[in-house]
Amino acid sequence: MTSIEEDVALQAARQFLDGHFATLESLELIEDLLSGEENTHAQLQNDLERATRETEALREEAADISRLLHDKALVLIDLHSEVVGGAAADDTVSAWQFRDGTETMTLVATLATELQSHDKLSRAKTYIDELLEIEQAKASARQSLTTNPQGVLSAYSKSISILAAHCSSDLAEPSMGGSQTTEYSADTPLQPSNLLEYIKHSVQDIWSEATQAAASAQSEALSKLGWPAKMDLSSVSAVGAFDASFSALASLDQITRAANDVLARCDIPLRADDAPPLPLECMARAVDIRMRYHFESLRTTSRADKPEWWLSQVLGMLRNIVSFLESHVQRLVKGTALPQVDARNEFIRLILPVVLRKLAHDRLDYIASALVIAHVVHELADFEHTLRDVYFYDGPSVLEQFLADSELFSAWVEAERASAAESYMQTIAEPNPFELVYEDDMLGVDDAKPSRLAEKVVLVIEDIAERYAVVPSCMQRLQLLSTAQFPIIIALVEDIEGEIDEFSRISLAFIRDSGIASAISTTRNTAATQSPLVSQLSRLASWYQTIWYVEEAASDWNNSATYVDLWAAVCQRAAALGRGTDPRDWRINCDEWGEADRLLLDEIEQRALVGDNDDWLDGGIWERSIGTLKELKQRVLDIIGRAINKDVVGQMRAFRKKSNWAAEGIGANADVDVSIELSGLLPELSSVLVALESMVPSSAFAYLLRQLGAEVDTFVTERVAFAHSFSQNGGRQLAKDVNALNRLLTFARKSKQHALPKARECSLVLACNLDSSIAPAASDMPLALDEWGPTVTDPSASDRETEMVLKKLGINRLSAKEARLLVGLRVDFAELTGCNN
Repeated sequence: MTSIEEDVALQAARQFLDGHFATLESLELIEDLLSGEENTHAQLQNDLERATRETEALREEAADISRLLHDKALVLIDLHSEVVGGAAADDTVSAWQFRDGTETMTLVATLATELQSHDKLSRAKTYIDELLEIEQAKASARQSLTTNPQGVLSAYSKSISILAAHCSSDLAEPSMGGSQTTEYSADTPLQPSNLLEYIKHSVQDIWSEATQAAASAQSEALSKLGWPAKMDLSSVSAVGAFDASFSALASLDQITRAANDVLARCDIPLRADDAPPLPLECMARAVDIRMRYHFESLRTTSRADKPEWWLSQVLGMLRNIVSFLESHVQRLVKGTALPQVDARNEFIRLILPVVLRKLAHDRLDYIASALVIAHVVHELADFEHTLRDVYFYDGPSVLEQFLADSELFSAWVEAERASAAESYMQTIAEPNPFELVYEDDMLGVDDAKPSRLAEKVVLVIEDIAERYAVVPSCMQRLQLLSTAQFPIIIALVEDIEGEIDEFSRISLAFIRDSGIASAISTTRNTAATQSPLVSQLSRLASWYQTIWYVEEAASDWNNSATYVDLWAAVCQRAAALGRGTDPRDWRINCDEWGEADRLLLDEIEQRALVGDNDDWLDGGIWERSIGTLKELKQRVLDIIGRAINKDVVGQMRAFRKKSNWAAEGIGANADVDVSIELSGLLPELSSVLVALESMVPSSAFAYLLRQLGAEVDTFVTERVAFAHSFSQNGGRQLAKDVNALNRLLTFARKSKQHALPKARECSLVLACNLDSSIAPAASDMPLALDEWGPTVTDPSASDRETEMVLKKLGINRLSAKEARLLVGLRVDFAELTGCNN
């Protein structure tokens, strides 16, 4: 090579590099491009060598046959001369007068042999003609690749015509039928199936070379326009080159689609009927190369735990080229005979396999660190949201295809379950997990006060829900709910039940000795002393608040759109299954759900199944959990009530054992004081109730006071009023005690109703003025005991008459029998009437 030729070659190389690799980033791709080009060149070289060898072999076969035919023709001429007797010029001698029949048969045999040879030669000539024709098409295509796109298309069309003719001829039948055989002998080199295979390979080679040349021209033009970065359409020559290459690719695609029947018969799947336009496919390849550089290298944009980084690369690329797709490319598509598509939407569909390939590339990393999957799912959901809302993409969902990997999804579910369980166990293992998080004054009395455990439970469940809220499949969301969220509620219930059982085993600690209770103080100065019961009630109340807080959260979840949709789906499935299926039983065997269950749960069109019956609205996904928490909360509340009642009744034993109710001087100089046996209880009970009021909501507090009032009312009535004899002063002392207890209980619950209604009526009867001649006090009954007592104690009076008298006196809860008993317990009335009860 001369120096001038070397300079020209060097200059051409520089122009090529400047045109194709104008930026540093593109230079980094040289190695990949060179490798691809070298592979392509090696493949083409192999194909050329193979075709050359086959052509030479066929030419040698044709030459051999021609020589054989020439030799046989000479023999035939000699034979003819012998038949006519060597006097061909003698017109009087017949050419067909034979000396005997043997010579005639010999001639016939010879002619038959020559005829067979002629037939072979004719077929060989056809074989060679077709071979030369397809070779000429290949040569024409190669010569026109860079200079004459129309010549390439013409050659490609010609090759398909040759293929169609060969496939439809009898010559091609042996290669198509499978059971048919040629009529040639085993040693003949003329095999039609070989020719068909060669034509098929030639058509594929022309297609590949033509497509690659047009695609390269398109890629070069796009590179000059900035593809796939920000597009610059100021270069008219580059735009024209792109349009020309786009048109060439579209024409190749159109020719191939038109010949799909022929190609299918010959088993050459070049283009499917539903394939996207070829020019758009080639445009997407440049993006694929760039994304491989970003996604499959050691760059930070390829980190598996940062899907937002590499997804932003795809969105950034779309921002750069979408206007070019919507305007220029869409116009070119409309100008072709190809199926009309939305260029923007179709191009997005073509580049999404890049995203799927990246996800598949990182699959093992996701499985190894499965909680990352939740982050990937959210980023993919945001990515698809942008595609659909900003770029109006309406194709298949990448997120659904990602989650269709059952092993991947199972790994995520298990990771969520393990993480939630670990978080819960860490909290329950800490000191005082039921300790309330906030001070009393930070929340209202009717606001649930979370303990550290309750707050953790709610946060864990809500975090899981937030992570899977974007999952499209209803069935998968239900599986996450069942596997990762419900077990946390179950664990909480079981742990609190364990605490309750342990507390119940030591509940005898609440039965305090009355002497100890009385020794706390005998004066009202003990009001500031906190009862030892408060610490136990605080423990119980923390359980109550924990359950209540989680129950309130579950009620909110039950009414949220996320869980309402899931509930509608399980109701839909239950309605479709029929046979009295309860939708609340959806968790049974949910781990074994299959495709049929997925369709029942996921098909939006079938949601009408629950439209005819609104009963499903009364329930919810969390209904059974809420019911369990309510029952557990009530159980804790009942334990609180029993603890208070037992403690109060235990401290009132001294009051029950008081035996001086019948003494004349009792209460004479104590108009405002209660019995000394209650003087220690009342301030302590007051402090307990004040503390309890801040521990539980007002409704629960009112419930506890009603229970306590009923317990004290029964105790005072049965253990004090009906168990002792009373003087009028003793009855008035009892009335003071009952009123003091009533003021404490009614004030605490801010109620005007008497907390001890039956004990109050007992005290009214026992404190009633004995002599009607003495004016009654304001708190006395309107009639003195000597005015109505004889009627109540009269054996001949009926219960109805007695009850009528009692009603007039304002006594409504005491029966006639109980009234008689109380009147009989008035020792002064017994002395007055001479009755001995």
